[in-house]
Amino acid sequence: MKIAVLSDIHDHIWNLKKVLDQIKGNVETIIFCGDMCAPFTAGILGKAGVSIYACLGNNDEDHIHMLQKGGDKFNWTALSEEFGQVTLDNKKIAFCHYPKLADLLSKTGEYDAVFFGHTHDAGLGNHDKTLILNPGAVCGIQKGESGSATFAIYDTASNDAEIIAL
Repeated sequence: MKIAVLSDIHDHIWNLKKVLDQIKGNVETIIFCGDMCAPFTAGILGKAGVSIYACLGNNDEDHIHMLQKGGDKFNWTALSEEFGQVTLDNKKIAFCHYPKLADLLSKTGEYDAVFFGHTHDAGLGNHDKTLILNPGAVCGIQKGESGSATFAIYDTASNDAEIIAL
């Protein structure tokens, strides 16, 4: 199973539309690691036509309208929870916004993969058997300046991911 992993859109709908064009027909679901920012971005992401598992980030505003705009294929982590977890294709996956929490989750040994965002820096590695992935930022902002816009495709069969630059 192929899963698109996205984070940190920051209302950059132009890059989001590019990502959605690239993944259309190539993935079965999307996991989003926070910082869409505004409800209209949730509405655009919600039109991807696949199930979406999402958590909120530190820049997400108007949570109620984001939930409404996301549509019926959005599976939201409760507002009171810091991370989400889902089992897809027999892989137990945790996802959150913050790197420190991702590090702690990966050390539990409970997950095949842990995804996070927040830093805008794409990267992947392992902690024992657990894949740790930051897909980078769809918005393309790194350290406050224009940088590389990225997302990732996670493959449950290999428990590995590829980071893709727009």
